[in-house]
Amino acid sequence: MKRFQFHLASVRDYRRQRLEMEEVKLQSIFAQRQALDFETSRLDREAAETRNSIVMTVSAESQNLAAMDAYLSYLGLAKKKHTAKINDCRIRIVEQQLLIVEARRGVRLIEILEERRHREWRMGVEREQENLSSELYLARWKRN
Repeated sequence: MKRFQFHLASVRDYRRQRLEMEEVKLQSIFAQRQALDFETSRLDREAAETRNSIVMTVSAESQNLAAMDAYLSYLGLAKKKHTAKINDCRIRIVEQQLLIVEARRGVRLIEILEERRHREWRMGVEREQENLSSELYLARWKRN
């Protein structure tokens, strides 16, 4: 009886490695998304603090008000850029999740094939053992 050997083991291993790589890429995109969310929150806080300082200022010079207004405009543009980057991140996350689903399908397909081949091998081994047992029984029976 020879040992079970799956001839597509290298393909299975390759597909598993590819799945792991795709999952690592997804984690990287999630980390980028988290950093962008953090930066957006920081920009929101800064804009709120600037607005509060305008309200709290009793006597403000026009230069200071103009500078604060310009700074608020800058923060608004920065937030729009971050919103666009976040939307891009969302799209990349969905695309990466689709790649992971496809990679999992590929791995599962090979695993199902391996299970089927192993089951067939096992049935062959059992058949071989049964035949051997039958031959031994018949040989013993003929001797008696």
